[in-house]
Amino acid sequence: MTGAIIDGSKDPLPDALTVDVCIIGSGCGGATAAWDLAKGGREVLVLEEGGDYTGPRLTQRDGEMYDQLYMDRGGRSTTDLSISVLQGRVLGGGGVINASDVVSISDDVLVHWQKQHGLTDFSPAQLAPFRDQALAELHTNVPAEGQLNANNRLLRQGTQKLGWAGEVMHHNRVGCAGIGTCLIGCPLDRKKNPRFVAIPAALESGARFLTRVRAVRIEGATSELKTVHARRLDAKGYREGAPLTIRARHVILAANAIASAQLLLRSGLGNEHVGRHLMLQPQQPVVAIFDEEVRFFRGIPQSYAVTQFEEPATADRGWWGFRIEAISGTPGIVASLIPEVGEVGTKLMTGYPHFAASLLLTPDHGQGRVKVESSGRLRIEYALDDEQRTRIRAAIVATSKIYLAAGARQVVVPVSVPVRMSSEADLALIAGISLAPATSPLMSAHQMGTVRFSPNAKDGGADPDGLVYGTRGIYVFDSSGFPTSASSHTMAPIITVSHYLSQKLLARGG
Repeated sequence: MTGAIIDGSKDPLPDALTVDVCIIGSGCGGATAAWDLAKGGREVLVLEEGGDYTGPRLTQRDGEMYDQLYMDRGGRSTTDLSISVLQGRVLGGGGVINASDVVSISDDVLVHWQKQHGLTDFSPAQLAPFRDQALAELHTNVPAEGQLNANNRLLRQGTQKLGWAGEVMHHNRVGCAGIGTCLIGCPLDRKKNPRFVAIPAALESGARFLTRVRAVRIEGATSELKTVHARRLDAKGYREGAPLTIRARHVILAANAIASAQLLLRSGLGNEHVGRHLMLQPQQPVVAIFDEEVRFFRGIPQSYAVTQFEEPATADRGWWGFRIEAISGTPGIVASLIPEVGEVGTKLMTGYPHFAASLLLTPDHGQGRVKVESSGRLRIEYALDDEQRTRIRAAIVATSKIYLAAGARQVVVPVSVPVRMSSEADLALIAGISLAPATSPLMSAHQMGTVRFSPNAKDGGADPDGLVYGTRGIYVFDSSGFPTSASSHTMAPIITVSHYLSQKLLARGG
């Protein structure tokens, strides 16, 4: 039996469907579950509100691609506008628009989950085959030396001069041509993400994928057959149209920690933990300006990371510290992040070929929350605490030292009153960065924890099998369930956990 990708904005569909499994979200969690469950003989239907964008449809145009590949056209943010929340809205999910970095969930984190969060089944030995499977599916490899662009080499150069630890990162590109537009999709289809691995395999096993269809509410959570109320969207995904009803024995939420919690809240399902414990892993950008051309917009955006300041697992936090990774951006996103406007901003952007940049990634402890107002409006509430601000400033100091050691003419921290440094004597200025709300262009690409796994309903929103407490057959198979940060990048951990939970569901005969 062969499945199909059906465009809900134009292809004919009945008003109601009945299936064994309805999966909401087609990214790392959803596509993986669809593959496993369809292969296991289940009738699987996947709902994805984004479109199917591959090859030439990925035009490399900032405006069009952010509009079509990201939630809220790339404009989603926390309620106080402090942190930009980046989420994919496309068949294949975040793997279509990420920087292709592959970082597995470590044994240290799994042991922490066992000891501190009671997830005794999540042992390194139990998860090992699924971690290996995820790495194999992603065609995980290390970029060759010649694939490290100047931006990443400069970060490495400064790191090595200071005697600090770093690594060339694993990725899931095969045959990379160095176009550099990874964050708005690869037009050559060189990323071995779910769109090109799990989804084709699920289709071969009979799974169906409905694009441009939005799940809006779940009813009958304790019934044998649950009802998912959905709406078709127009061709660009702007407006809701005709209703569609799906009845399913099992409903699996894999729409990201924001959207999965949002759907549960909108449906009135789950306990008081649903929507709470949100982790955003805020990332602070730092820019360095060199006399020579860097052209950070060409080649692999992220291929080198500074690991000196990571802590594998602290007693009460799990993975902690901070991590520094080289990054680049297309002109549109870079211009939106620089701390200048008008003629000054225009002049600064003329130096674009001389920019180098990094993102400073700081794991957090789940102080955020997803809410849904009575009007249906989504709210993402999050506030940095003092400890986080201290770590972010420490990361800025370390990054500035690295770039100065690598020969940067100037290091710029793009906060509301820009901090510019030309020597280590200027590092004292970093202490004055307040990181008050909406004063720094913090961003989040790795959201986790809003329906966290726990062996009891007192401490979490879903049990260790992913079953949402208070429901019958409604599960979360994505990063919503992670009780702490799984790693610095969530693609491989989500695929790992989704395989694990899918096999458990099949083993139970569900």
